[in-house]
Amino acid sequence: MENFLGNMSDEVILYIAKYSPMLLKKAIYLLILYFTYNPVKEFLVGSLKKILRRSTLDELLVNFLLTATRLMVIIFYFLNLLEILGLKTTSIIALIGSVGVGIGLALKGSLSDVAGGIQILVSKPFKKGDFIIAAGTEGAVQKISFLYTILNSVDNKKIIVPNGKLSSSIVTTVTANPQRRADFLFFADKKCNIDKVREVLFDVVNSHPAVLKDKDIFVKFAKETPIASEFIVRVWTLKENFRDLNADIQEEVKKRFDKEGIRIPYQSYEIKKYL
Repeated sequence: MENFLGNMSDEVILYIAKYSPMLLKKAIYLLILYFTYNPVKEFLVGSLKKILRRSTLDELLVNFLLTATRLMVIIFYFLNLLEILGLKTTSIIALIGSVGVGIGLALKGSLSDVAGGIQILVSKPFKKGDFIIAAGTEGAVQKISFLYTILNSVDNKKIIVPNGKLSSSIVTTVTANPQRRADFLFFADKKCNIDKVREVLFDVVNSHPAVLKDKDIFVKFAKETPIASEFIVRVWTLKENFRDLNADIQEEVKKRFDKEGIRIPYQSYEIKKYL
């Protein structure tokens, strides 16, 4: 019995002597991971935050990049922890990769929308408050998220457009510039005096307070159709006055035409009666 115990104690001593340097090394590595995790994470996230805050990136994109940085730090330390404990990280990485591929295939549409959202937030083709025409719809931008963009239509309807579709379509930002050109097409009877019609049209648009007088006011005879003389009018206004200006000019031209005796022709149809 004494010999057995003696042999056991000798084996334990030999085991400790053999593996203690390695165990001590692992313990030191674990302590290093433990004490450096928070400082490293705070340093990387803090530095990135200072850089991004000085940039013109959208707040949503800034928060996404900060969250991604924190996640990468966690993954890095987790893989190092597994390596110190003697676990094979290659197989774990392969497993995570295969799971990621499966999730990616299942969420293909959502990932496309996220990529589109990042593209929109980085390139900034439009911003909140802009009126856009894109993806077969139009409206004022109310919110931009990673998955979708919310528009508010002119008749106050909420429109949700997936970012994947929005980022791959042609986008017209109507309110991107402070000034807009309003184009009009008016018709007058072919027997009317062209100079008089032009004078009336010019007087109407030139007297409107929303028309920018420092820009050219274009009033020209365009052509003669089978039923009317066609006139083109182009004026400039501030984007916030565009809709009201369109309605005002149309209304005022009709009133002035009636007052000046300028007849607006209409397409006539002959109705034949068959017995």
